[in-house]
Amino acid sequence: QDYSHELSCTSGKETIVVPIRAIGGRPILDFPDQLDFPVCIVKCSNEKILLVQNTGNLEAHYEMSTKSPFSVVPARGTLGIGETMEVTVKYQPLRTGDHDTPLCFVPGETIQTKLHGEAIDLNIGLSTYSVELEKTYITMSCHTTVVIKNRSDTTTHFQWKTYPNEEEENRKKKRLGFVGAFEWFRSSKPSLKLGCVSLGFRSSALCIPVPFILQPRMEGEIRPNSSAKIKVTFKPQEALEYRSVAYCNISGHEIRLPLKLRGEGKGLEVELSCHTLNLGNIYVNTTHAYEVDLINKGLIDAHFTFVPPTAHVANCFEFVPRKGIIAPGERQTIQISFKATVLGVFDEEFQFSVAGSPMPAVLRIK
Repeated sequence: QDYSHELSCTSGKETIVVPIRAIGGRPILDFPDQLDFPVCIVKCSNEKILLVQNTGNLEAHYEMSTKSPFSVVPARGTLGIGETMEVTVKYQPLRTGDHDTPLCFVPGETIQTKLHGEAIDLNIGLSTYSVELEKTYITMSCHTTVVIKNRSDTTTHFQWKTYPNEEEENRKKKRLGFVGAFEWFRSSKPSLKLGCVSLGFRSSALCIPVPFILQPRMEGEIRPNSSAKIKVTFKPQEALEYRSVAYCNISGHEIRLPLKLRGEGKGLEVELSCHTLNLGNIYVNTTHAYEVDLINKGLIDAHFTFVPPTAHVANCFEFVPRKGIIAPGERQTIQISFKATVLGVFDEEFQFSVAGSPMPAVLRIK
């Protein structure tokens, strides 16, 4: 603490004021004006030890602060008179290029040292950035292989992510109000199911997987001048076109590498042996019998179900069987009986729903 006072000398004609000041003891921290880090790989880290000495005549209660991509430990403490301590300064860049940030000390007066570092990308990439898998029957699967190539002399770590960057990932998590939402989720096997459909309200679940699976693992290490093979499996549950993007976050590479995925689920190929039955003129209250075949032209079993119509005249028809399973390449004969109870002309459509097929098989009877 500093002190000040004034001494006044008064005579008959004038007053002379003499200021008196005393400088109290204070800490003086001795440290370099600048701290330079060696070239660092992006998303990795370097550390340096900074020696700080209190050359003053008072104990120093200090605080230190800096900004990303630098950090300091310990950030606060006490340094006695004449004492020296080690402070660890860490440089962990997430962007390539030069980084200059001050390291500020506050031992009573704010003083600072300049921190400088440079970050670079490693030579890392994917064998392809777009994968289009073959059309695949629902419940069946197909696969291909993508390779992560590490052409550098450094071991790297990779991890598959949902979003193209950390900022968007954090923004989505914050919007949902909890950590972990919209994240890749783990299945019972060490694999990753890509793409969570949220806000679609197709079910009460927050995430519904689309049928892309990355195996054997969602993260791992790649040794220098080596590669990692990733098996991409497509297993559709519906006859739809699926598109998704997986982002590979790699230590040593600034941007997350995008892998575009596309696949199309192929529905069951079930057809009727005829699409229209023309019954012609028939008598009321007489029973007539007809037959049509449901033919499975696909490669997997077809589960079919007759869809009850709502038209009044539909009550005059009977279909047997109303549901069943048709093996690949086989056919199921549908027995149709009709007994008209009223006069008039009719033209109705009857549907057979096939599990996994977006379109029913439609039979028109008139």
